[in-house]
Amino acid sequence: MTNESMSLAVIFIFVVGVTVAGMLPGLKRKMNLEEWAVGGRNFGRWLNWFVMAGEIYTAFAFLGASGWAYARGGPTFYILGYGALAYMVGYYLLPVMSAVGRKYNLMTQSDLVEHMYGSRTLGIVTACIGVAFLLPYLQLQLTGLGLIIETCSYGQIARVPAMLIAFTMVAAFVYLSGLKGVASTAVIKDIVMMAAVIFFGLYLPIHYFGSLGGMFEALETAKPGFLALPGGTKNLDVSWAMSTLVVTSLGFYMWPHFAANSFSAKNPDVLRHNAVYLPLYQFCLIFPMFIGFTALLVLVPVLKTPDMAFMTIVQHLFPGWALGLVGGAGALACMIPAADLLLSTSMLVTRNIYGRTVGQNTTPEQAGRIARLVVLALTAVALALAIFLPNMLVNLLLTGYSGVTQFFPMIMAGLFWKRATCLAAYAGLIVGEVVVFALILGKLDPLPFAGLNLNAGFVALAANLAVFIAVSFMTRSVRAGESSKAAVNK
Repeated sequence: MTNESMSLAVIFIFVVGVTVAGMLPGLKRKMNLEEWAVGGRNFGRWLNWFVMAGEIYTAFAFLGASGWAYARGGPTFYILGYGALAYMVGYYLLPVMSAVGRKYNLMTQSDLVEHMYGSRTLGIVTACIGVAFLLPYLQLQLTGLGLIIETCSYGQIARVPAMLIAFTMVAAFVYLSGLKGVASTAVIKDIVMMAAVIFFGLYLPIHYFGSLGGMFEALETAKPGFLALPGGTKNLDVSWAMSTLVVTSLGFYMWPHFAANSFSAKNPDVLRHNAVYLPLYQFCLIFPMFIGFTALLVLVPVLKTPDMAFMTIVQHLFPGWALGLVGGAGALACMIPAADLLLSTSMLVTRNIYGRTVGQNTTPEQAGRIARLVVLALTAVALALAIFLPNMLVNLLLTGYSGVTQFFPMIMAGLFWKRATCLAAYAGLIVGEVVVFALILGKLDPLPFAGLNLNAGFVALAANLAVFIAVSFMTRSVRAGESSKAAVNK
């Protein structure tokens, strides 16, 4: 049996096995919209843990982190910090969000915004922006999957057919099982992913250099200063790293799918408990970096696509079955987060865009059927983006973060500050998004300012927050009532 056949056989087992596992909840019983979208709001610590943690080990962690370590060096270490900081935000934010969602039967982030500010239009605007930034995140998973299958087949299968096959399977189990399908498959994916990155992250440096210390010494000798900021770049310095940490830690839970994941918890204590222990997952993110640093030293010639560092070095050193194990783990790291993204995006389109405009008379049963059909349509859109508009993985993620982080003032203030007003939410959000688009489209990310290099999302968030606070003080409250936190505590 050839290396290509062994590798593809192993990946096939992983992908089909996870697809079957994801379909089982939907085959066992017919789900109503609440069960499909937010798991019936009865996830305990373990299911909620894997749903929340599933967003750490994605194509970004598997390929993007090693690719950045290979190409850019020191700036990659920001990845270790933003998640740990984000969980501190989540400890205070998510339990309140979950309690409000349960009390008022909310299912999406836009439902929450509409409820807090008493504005259907603001909810629709939030949904449209959320969809616009979820699609690049979904595209990231597709692009990563195509790269993995192409490498694991030794070039025999192109990335486009691979993406078509795998994401048809993803759409199938999301269509049938919704969030319960995502949760059940996330358990398998996280275990496999952690085993793969830890093993290869330790084995490869030890194999080539005798130890992790030997690898770092060799890297410092070969490329002095590569492990410090700005590493292999010209402008990703300390100011960029600090501003990026702010954007990514505050924006972490602003992705719309995290609202649905929070609503799935059976009580707020589930979310508090998991926020305390989820930072342990951050330790595992350093292992893909070790792989990228090792690849930089041993792979010749230099890779044209840095995101392929992990797969290429394993391909050079191990037989096909081992590459298949890595490829299978990587495929799951793309498929499972993509399933969560598809689910949330379909709910935003169905419930908050269609359902609040032309479909206002839609029944919950009809909405459930439409949401499932939207899953299929969104899969086609994301595939088209991944095929015709590919980009480097981390760049895609950072672009999305810059956009969704602009929700932070509106959501955090809506939950915790009685003076927040609907007009302030509109003003801050519009200013933030306009600045984000202007800077990114103008290729000003990072933005040089007073000797600093600031993340574009950070600059936009500062403008957003300043406008939000100013307008809140200048306008009388037009919200539906007292703060959501106070309402929940009654």
